[in-house]
Amino acid sequence: FIGRMSGRLLGVGRPRAALIRLNARPAAMLGRRLLSSAAMPEELVQVERRGAVAIVRLNRPEKLNALSLPMFRAIRAAAKSINSPKLSGVRAVVLCGAGRSFCAGLDVKSLMRDPLAMRRTMAELLETNAETGATLAQEVGYLWRLLPVPVIAAVHGVCLGGGFQIVLGADFRFAAADSKFSIMESKWGLVPDMGGTLALRELIPLDVAKELAMTARVLSAGEGHLLR
Repeated sequence: FIGRMSGRLLGVGRPRAALIRLNARPAAMLGRRLLSSAAMPEELVQVERRGAVAIVRLNRPEKLNALSLPMFRAIRAAAKSINSPKLSGVRAVVLCGAGRSFCAGLDVKSLMRDPLAMRRTMAELLETNAETGATLAQEVGYLWRLLPVPVIAAVHGVCLGGGFQIVLGADFRFAAADSKFSIMESKWGLVPDMGGTLALRELIPLDVAKELAMTARVLSAGEGHLLR
């Protein structure tokens, strides 16, 4: 932990860490308090402060927290809010998902519903932000890497495509034993261009990263834990 954060603060390359840290408890027990949202407003992404920890919860459980354009916007806003005066003094961030899974990836059905709207959506997702040098699609993972505090992803259920690329922006990934991970973009003939492939190279050998990106192989939490 100290070496990882020191590397970030000094601006040097990050040392290799575990891709996934396995939590042997079932998903129902992993972060039970983190997943509870009974007292929270019905926002697409909820940001809750608990002492010095900010809990950022993806909150579209009926769609397994799949990524629609409003969801992309909400995740970006949540990441930026960590540095706001309201959250002054936060020492760590935990990313999690409401419902049965962390994130099922891009909500393809919502994009395909209206071809004209899809063009506008893709234009917004792929427009480069002059301030960060990243697109909106990339910022949902990249902005967590810019925070001056450790970011922990608590994963349960499926973590696919864009969801996997989001957690690759975290400093640590802890997963329930029944979690499933995959870079799904190649299944649809797409390039995983949300920044996940660059982050993946920091965590596992290049040939393994290529294999995962090119085959869309589904990893169990246990298999991910063994990758180095």
